[in-house]
Amino acid sequence: MRGAALRVRPGAAARVLLLLACCLLLTACPPEGGDLVPLPGGEGATVATGEFEGDTLVVTREGVTLRARGRWSVADAATSVILDASNANAEPAVIDFGRGELSREGEGGGRLALRSVARESGAGGAASFLEEKRAEVGGGASGTFVLEFKTDSEDGRSGVARDVTGQTVTLRLPVEVRQGTTADFVFGFKYEERRPRR
Repeated sequence: MRGAALRVRPGAAARVLLLLACCLLLTACPPEGGDLVPLPGGEGATVATGEFEGDTLVVTREGVTLRARGRWSVADAATSVILDASNANAEPAVIDFGRGELSREGEGGGRLALRSVARESGAGGAASFLEEKRAEVGGGASGTFVLEFKTDSEDGRSGVARDVTGQTVTLRLPVEVRQGTTADFVFGFKYEERRPRR
């Protein structure tokens, strides 16, 4: 009818308000996590592309090349680093993950604890965890390793949710390239939201 007022049923209005509130809540939530985006400029470090443009830092020292990329999670404040190692020397190289460190700058920063190291077997096989947190890469050989780091809260609890978007992190790893000769590999990253994949 012309001139009749538009009537909205009370149930319909409540559903619209509920939908609007849910949308606002979803957009206000922090990200679930994201990627470690390389910070170029480290000594001898170059940037390469893997899953997304410029996601990998590459450092070569004494015939050993390490390629590092990573991701992080808000849910348990965990950081994962995927490390591809190749050794062009005739002698084996030893990566001492236990003596390495991952340090975060900014609010709540500090050193992250290494929770586990696994060596990927390739071709979809199961990864093998390295109890001693050391790995040998034979002469002319290569390997892929996954490093899992965690952040404990001030009261010592693990798995506490934390959004670290925008903070930076530095990974340092010592590698014994020859008997008695150790090279230090340094990688810098920034915690950012998940990037689109190629």
